[in-house]
Amino acid sequence: EGKYYEATVEAKDGGGLSAHAKVHIDILDANDNAPTLSLLPILNPIPEDSIPSTVVAVINVRDRDSGHNGEVNCNIDGDLPFRLEPSSENTYKLITASALDRETVSAYNITITARDRG
Repeated sequence: EGKYYEATVEAKDGGGLSAHAKVHIDILDANDNAPTLSLLPILNPIPEDSIPSTVVAVINVRDRDSGHNGEVNCNIDGDLPFRLEPSSENTYKLITASALDRETVSAYNITITARDRG
């Protein structure tokens, strides 16, 4: 929540003299937050005649950590006819990677894994 703290310190001696100093304390981020995903479905259900590269959903990923601890990469587990494509910072598009055939597979379970660099 805070990158640093500042405090003013005062020292006094017995004779009434004093001095002031400002103390600056930098806080290092610990990797204590897991990435979170939010999904915005674009097509559900998906027509089987959809061409490859059809956008199925938009995924937004966030990590409250900073630096490397907050940099997140996403991937899809398994051999599926879908792929993730980076769209903008912290955003991915889930798109069809190949043709779909409803008679062969009528539904897919897609697991998206988000990992931070921490």
